[in-house]
Amino acid sequence: MKTKLLLFLLLSYFGTCQSQNYKFSYSPNSIDSLENYLTKITNNKINEFGTNQRKKAKEILLERKVSFLKDVEDSTFIFDKTINGFLQKILTEVYHSNPQIDTKDFYFLINKSLIPNAACYGNGIFSINLGLFSLIENNDEMAFIICHELAHYILKHNDKALEEYLETFNSKDVKQQLNTASNKKYGRRSAVTLLLKDLKFNFMKRSRSAETRADSLGFTMFNNTKYNKQASINILKKLDMTDGILFNNLTDLKQNFTFEEYPFKEVWIEKEDKMFDTTESVNDLELDKDSLKTHPNIPLRIENLIHNYTITTTNTTKNEIELVQKKTSENSIKIFFDDSKLDFALYQLLSLHKKNELDKKAFNSYVAYLLKKVYVLKEKHVFGKYVGPVNSFSEEKYINEIRLFLNNLELKDLRKIGYYFCQKNELISKDDTEFQDAYTFFKSLNKN
Repeated sequence: MKTKLLLFLLLSYFGTCQSQNYKFSYSPNSIDSLENYLTKITNNKINEFGTNQRKKAKEILLERKVSFLKDVEDSTFIFDKTINGFLQKILTEVYHSNPQIDTKDFYFLINKSLIPNAACYGNGIFSINLGLFSLIENNDEMAFIICHELAHYILKHNDKALEEYLETFNSKDVKQQLNTASNKKYGRRSAVTLLLKDLKFNFMKRSRSAETRADSLGFTMFNNTKYNKQASINILKKLDMTDGILFNNLTDLKQNFTFEEYPFKEVWIEKEDKMFDTTESVNDLELDKDSLKTHPNIPLRIENLIHNYTITTTNTTKNEIELVQKKTSENSIKIFFDDSKLDFALYQLLSLHKKNELDKKAFNSYVAYLLKKVYVLKEKHVFGKYVGPVNSFSEEKYINEIRLFLNNLELKDLRKIGYYFCQKNELISKDDTEFQDAYTFFKSLNKN
């Protein structure tokens, strides 16, 4: 069986991003081909439902189509040649080893989220979060994740969940609740809205049994490949740990922002009561930490695999994983800047610099640009829109320290830090346009 790989990733260059030539795009090669595919598969699924369910199913499925296309337009996904090539090799092996899978309408996309996760949308579209590439150690682990998501599709878990939802929505009990809410003398609209909100269908929600079945079928497909079978257990264990601290690399603010002419001041990272919001819990990256465990009950799932399958250990296939992770890190910097997350951008810059995983010239350019950006935002009194205060509920030590640093800096401090940082690194970055632009900016501020 000849496999067709419709990877909706970067099959050609899509343009050049700013700064250091990090080449990836937020736009696919052809949005029309994706929209046409979604229209076709959506209409097919609508027609699978009976008369009594079709109206509501059509409403939900069309809403999902519009929502997904909006995600594409809102730069939710990235398209990168290096990451695409890595993923395509794994998919080729998985498909070749499992010729029974009909892959002609499969689209795999890379979600820019740094939460280590993957998703099956139930319509042939799959997404791999950028954060998963940082978590895995080899091709084998990614292969199992892909097999697991393919299993969700083959087992029609999204379709079955939607059918169950429609049965609940059309049940006598729910209709009675809607009727009662509609007949309220006061607060009728809010009562109906709240009830409908509680009933809203979530395509990504998975039950424990669905995850276990996807593990089982996924491992069966994975077992047909050349990959190390122990990787299935290894990656599940790693996913089970990702509900902890995400940003745990050393940043070393003091070393990077102390100068002979202007030493680092401890007051810049001192905590003040006014810096804390004690009324709301932290929501870093606009995701609840519970959402990291999208695949639930991992210890039980691991136990199930070990009990039901013979899991052999062979040589791992690392291939170009280190290069892919380097690209992931580089892309994440650009993404944080594009999303105006200056605190996360600085964290990533400092942590990669500490690990010697970022070119010195690129590091200088980005930091100089960031310092200039922070100065301008503070001067315009809009900095709070881009970097929030430290939250007392957050366990993210290094992000908290960076937020303290950026919030505590006054304009007079930024003038000096920006100037001396550029002066210190001028020789290395003398040919970098963005660096020199920032240096000129800070020179003008320090004339007097």
